[in-house]
Amino acid sequence: MKIPLINSDPDLHAAIKKSVRKVNRGEKRPTKAEAMSSLFNLVPIGSQEEAIEFINYLMPPLVMINFNDSEFDGFEVVRRISEDPWLNHGGIIGLFSDFEASERLHELSDVNLVVSIGKTDVPKMMAPVLDVIKDHQHFLFQRAIHTDLLVSTSGQFELGMDLMLVPCYANLITNYLYNVGFLRTDSKHSVSLVMTEMLTNAIEHGNCAITYEEKSKWLEKHSSVQGLIKKKCRGLEISARKVRFNYQIDRGSSTYTVGDEGEGFDWRSHMKRLEDADPLDLLSAHGRGILITRETVARLEYNDKGNEVTFHIDHTGAGGMIPEAFRDNEVVKFKPGDVVFRQGEDSDFLYYVAEGEYKVIVNGNHVANLTSDDILVGEMSFLLEESRSATVIASTHGNLIKITKESFINILKNQPYYGLFLSKLIAKRLHRLSRGILS
Repeated sequence: MKIPLINSDPDLHAAIKKSVRKVNRGEKRPTKAEAMSSLFNLVPIGSQEEAIEFINYLMPPLVMINFNDSEFDGFEVVRRISEDPWLNHGGIIGLFSDFEASERLHELSDVNLVVSIGKTDVPKMMAPVLDVIKDHQHFLFQRAIHTDLLVSTSGQFELGMDLMLVPCYANLITNYLYNVGFLRTDSKHSVSLVMTEMLTNAIEHGNCAITYEEKSKWLEKHSSVQGLIKKKCRGLEISARKVRFNYQIDRGSSTYTVGDEGEGFDWRSHMKRLEDADPLDLLSAHGRGILITRETVARLEYNDKGNEVTFHIDHTGAGGMIPEAFRDNEVVKFKPGDVVFRQGEDSDFLYYVAEGEYKVIVNGNHVANLTSDDILVGEMSFLLEESRSATVIASTHGNLIKITKESFINILKNQPYYGLFLSKLIAKRLHRLSRGILS
C-alpha cells in the first residue's frame, strides 16, 4: 500500500519511516509476492499542490498529513480533497504538534480521520496504529474501486489495554459506514463516539476494574486516565486481558458486541441511577458512556454478568454519496417494473446508480442484479458505441443519474482523474469476470 506522507519536517519523516520499517519487518507471508503486496510504502510529498494532485489521481486508501507543517496548510489540503468525498475518501492519519491543531482535527466531521497522533507520540504510537490498519485494511478500500467489497460484512477486533488505539478501531468502522452510504454526516460523529465510549469502558471499568470514585480521584491530579491503566497493568493478570469487538454490518442496520474479561458490573442498578440522576451530573467528564449510547443506538443489551454489551445501529444514509461531477445531471426516477433500457437499443448515455435495485435480463434470462454498489450501468456499450447488451428493469423504487456523451466528455475535461477512476472500475469488473469464467 502506497501511503503519501504530506510533510516537510525531516525529524517527523524519520520517526514515521522507522515505524513503517518495524511494521513491514513483522510481515510473515508464505510467498515473497504476498509479502510485498502487504507492505506499507511511504511516498514523501512536501508541497500542497503535489499532495492534491497525487491524491486525486491515485486515490490512496490511506494518507498521512502533518497539520502543523510550516511549508503548507494541511487543513487546506483536506478541504480541497474533501470537495469530492465520493472519489477521495481514503483514511487520514493526522499528525500535529500543538493543541490548536489537535482541537481542529477533532472538529473535522466530514473527513475520514482514522486517528490523530502528536509528534512526540509517533515513535510509540505509529507502529501499533499501522498494525491495526494492516490487519483490517479492507475497511479502507475505496467503494468506488473495490466494487466486490461486500456491504454485508462481519468480523472481530481484539484490543489490548492501550486507550490510544481505541479511536482507530472506532473510526475504521464509522468511516466505512459513512463511505458506503449507511451514515449521514450528522450521525457519523455520534456513532464514532458510542463505539469509543463502549471500548473505553471495557478497558477502564471492565478489564482494569477502575471504579467511578477511583477515576474521579485520579483525574483531580492527572489529565488522562491512561496512567492509571498503566499502573493497573503492572499486574500480569490485568495486562494480559483483551477486549473483543465483534461487528455484523448489513445494509439496513449493524450490530456490535463489546466484551471484556473482567468481573462484570451491576448494569441494572447503573441504568436506574442514570434514569434518576440530575441532568447536569450526566455531563461530567466520565461515567456518561452508557447514556450517550442509549441516546444514539436502536437497542442496547447486556449479558447477565455485565461484561458484554451488544448495541444495534439503524443506518441513516440514503444509498451512498453522489459524485461531485454528477450532481448537476438529470435524475431519472424509476418504480418497480419500469424498464431502464432494452437489449438492442442504441446506447448514447450511461447511468450512475444513486439508489435502488435492478434486474439484468439477457435473451430473456435473469443473469444479475445491480445496486448502488455497482456504481454504473450501461457503461460498456456506451464506451464501445454498441447497442445495449442487456435489458435492465427496476426491482424497487430508485434513482439513476443520466450521463450523456456531452456530459461525460465535459466531466473528463474538467476533472480528468474521473477517467482514471473509470478505467480502474472497468478493469476491476473484467478481472471479476475472468475469475468467474475460469472458475
